[in-house]
Amino acid sequence: MTHDRAGSRETLLVVGSGYRAGHERLLAQMAAEADLVLLNPEPPTWQLHWVQDCAVFDASAGGDTDADALRAAKALLARRRVAAVVTYEETMVVTAARLARGLGLPGVPVAAAELARDKHRQRTLLADTGISPTRSHLVHDLDQARRAARDIGYPLIVKPRGLSGSAGVRRVDEESEFDAAFDAALHADKMGLESEGILVEEFLEGFEFDVDCLVRDGTATPVSWARKIWAYDPYPVEAGFITGHGTLGRAEMTEGFDLACRSVLAAGIDRTVAHVEVKMTPAGPRIIELNARPGGDIASRIVELARGVRLGSLLTAAALGRAPEIASSGDRSAGIRFLYPRTRQRFDGLAEAPTLRARPWIHEIGELRPRGETVTPPPQDLYGRVGYVMATGPHADEVEDRLLLAHHELRVLGS
Repeated sequence: MTHDRAGSRETLLVVGSGYRAGHERLLAQMAAEADLVLLNPEPPTWQLHWVQDCAVFDASAGGDTDADALRAAKALLARRRVAAVVTYEETMVVTAARLARGLGLPGVPVAAAELARDKHRQRTLLADTGISPTRSHLVHDLDQARRAARDIGYPLIVKPRGLSGSAGVRRVDEESEFDAAFDAALHADKMGLESEGILVEEFLEGFEFDVDCLVRDGTATPVSWARKIWAYDPYPVEAGFITGHGTLGRAEMTEGFDLACRSVLAAGIDRTVAHVEVKMTPAGPRIIELNARPGGDIASRIVELARGVRLGSLLTAAALGRAPEIASSGDRSAGIRFLYPRTRQRFDGLAEAPTLRARPWIHEIGELRPRGETVTPPPQDLYGRVGYVMATGPHADEVEDRLLLAHHELRVLGS
């Protein structure tokens, strides 16, 4: 184990910290395994409890972002010896990889990070290797897009090349819907991410799920998985997920897991927990998307609640090149359902629902927006969540039923 100036624990440089409700538990799990120093786009507040030191860089500096991040990171390293660089934030994946290279430290390889942020390059790699062939065309204008749609046929998927959170993504069932879907993808809010071009792809029928793979030194191991809860069809809005006992079937946990692991290794992803979206189709499993960071959306809390697995601990082990300890209880399920307003409105909180809140299987109910704020549901605002509910149970099907009940009871209040 590396010894630094502050003691015997290794120190990890974390790039970006996310939002408190979604990521504080993950950061706490990491802090239990190593000393953390944080490089963040904003001055820290709640993060200070979990990190030993912090520096701020300008994430909006365009082409100078990497240079400013490197300058700030070197200031941190002048005060403390760092063993590796890691991130769990989607918007920081490439920045963290370039930092690791610039500092001469272990981290996700730059080429793999850039591929994880580029859906077109993912499709090309997976098709060329035969790992997960999916018909896909990269287009830049409406005429090209229409030709691609005629070649692929309906239904199909239209999505931006490099965004996240399903921004600008839509299933298109017929030609009359296509132009509007293309325009929405073209003008989707980039949220600071780079995205040039639109993908027109075949729609894959089947059951979609997530799997997180711990990737270290050329090996990939499934450590977490989840069944998705969808809403707002034909927009693929992930309104929640369930993990633990009974979540997936045998085919998903054999063929699907194997494909996920082979895909992240083919992409060159290393030293992280990689989040993979897989769909079980009639022709077998197919990759929907690869990510060079663990699952978001409060996933670390739900996985720990259901199976006792600490994603932050595993992410730290992967980043530092340690052999991880993966222990799972495996006999319980847990899930989360996000709550949205029915229309554009003022947010005045969630319904009291005292009977529901007293249920022993309700783990937590929380609000994600300040009261009095104006909120809008998807698809107008894909990030229009105003709250969440967590539930537990002996089996995933029971948890899904309980989340559905809670979703009906916890009305969003406001005019």
